[in-house]
Amino acid sequence: MRGTHVSATPVIDLQQVSVRGPRGPVFGPLTARSDSPVTVVLGPRGSGRTSLLLCIAGRMKPGEGSLAVLGETAPSAIRRRTGIAGFEAVDALEPAVTLGATLRERLAWALPWYRRTPRMTPQLSRELLAEAFGHLEQPGPDTAVHDLGPADEMLVRIALALIEQPDMLVIDDFDALRDPAERATVAGRLEALARRGIPIALATTDPGDIGLLAGAAGEPAVIEL
Repeated sequence: MRGTHVSATPVIDLQQVSVRGPRGPVFGPLTARSDSPVTVVLGPRGSGRTSLLLCIAGRMKPGEGSLAVLGETAPSAIRRRTGIAGFEAVDALEPAVTLGATLRERLAWALPWYRRTPRMTPQLSRELLAEAFGHLEQPGPDTAVHDLGPADEMLVRIALALIEQPDMLVIDDFDALRDPAERATVAGRLEALARRGIPIALATTDPGDIGLLAGAAGEPAVIEL
């Protein structure tokens, strides 16, 4: 169930966390804590941001230190409670397929094995996209992925993550949205999700994004690399 983390429990708690690769340190040791609905991981490309986010999402195990997310400490437990978007090597969309086929494939993966995957209709497409898009105009299910604009593509990736009803969203490469208006649009939707009880952790190189995400959900916590 979303929004069930207890306020006394930090959203993210890192204690001397580090990751090493074949060529040496990737990041850390890092100690940081976030009690905010929105956490911004700020650092240049190559600083280990993606690896840190994968640890926060339970997709990578730190080499050293301890990590807790929503009170969970086991990577498998963290993974069950987090959804990810914007990770190029993990959730990139197939350009040649339609949005409807993309949604149906993710829905099939998320449903229990004994549930038949429903046929994708415009109504079902609207329902699956509604939480991510909010009041924004949605692309139709017949839209080819390669025809989506950058903001719509990011929101579709967020919608796909939300199909599994995670308690938290972890988003990489937010600054890949080059157009300031598109970045502000997506930031507004993320801030709305945070207000509804889904904590957000995202990575960016741009300190200005902190201001974009400072709204009714409260001031973002910042973890610098």
